[in-house]
Amino acid sequence: MVFLARSDRRLLAAFAALSLAAIASGVLTMVLTGIPALRWIPNIAAWLVGGVATIAIVRTTPGPGIWLAIACLGALLLAVTLTAPGQMGVHRWIAIGPVNVNIAALVLPAVVVALAKLGPAHRAPPILATGLVAILALQPDASQAIALALACLAWLLPARTPSGWAAIGSIGGLAGLSIMQPDPLLPVPEVEQIIQLAGSVHIVLAAVALMALIGLPMLVRRSRPGDAAANSLAIYMAAIIMAPLFGWFPVPLVGAGMSFVLGLWLGVALLATGQRAA
Repeated sequence: MVFLARSDRRLLAAFAALSLAAIASGVLTMVLTGIPALRWIPNIAAWLVGGVATIAIVRTTPGPGIWLAIACLGALLLAVTLTAPGQMGVHRWIAIGPVNVNIAALVLPAVVVALAKLGPAHRAPPILATGLVAILALQPDASQAIALALACLAWLLPARTPSGWAAIGSIGGLAGLSIMQPDPLLPVPEVEQIIQLAGSVHIVLAAVALMALIGLPMLVRRSRPGDAAANSLAIYMAAIIMAPLFGWFPVPLVGAGMSFVLGLWLGVALLATGQRAA
């Protein structure tokens, strides 16, 4: 039987509680404002599926080959979005039956951890990171492009190698390009404006959502002080949480949509692998 280290047990328990608080505040907001159940049921279902998947994931001890496979699979799935039918020229989703899955939100937390685990000493991560940000700029998805670019600094900057500086320049330039791409999609109240919607129902709902979201990256960073993967995931989480302050970007966990819920569960679960109790 596999026993997790105490710090990782605390991480998973605290993430489960904070993420559930964020989801609950969003679901209650949608219920009280008459949003159809089909919009908020996937959030709850994804939280449950993510929790079950985490139980299986933390029993593994991935090696370099697995980390590379996770990063490559994430890049492949993200590239597929460019061939899928878009909305007004925006390509961020793949339809699975009646559900549109935001692929970046689903795969990037796991990819962020995998790239950091491999580190700059491996040839693939800088190349994959550059390709991923390029795809995000083409979608376009400025919030995810910038979040990934910032997350990569956690393992690229400490290396201080010529190839690392070149990767930082390329990734930074592509992330900047993503900001300049036109995004014609209008905001959806229960997705991009969910915090304002919660505040219109009751200030406590908005406060709970904000406190839970703010606590998540702090939790991840403190779970493993000095660890590049933890820092990278924390930076990514902080960036996607702050993105709605600067434009019409989805609010993770609180807003309608299963992709962020399941994606963040997978990222935190992978972060908790490989470290066992004595």
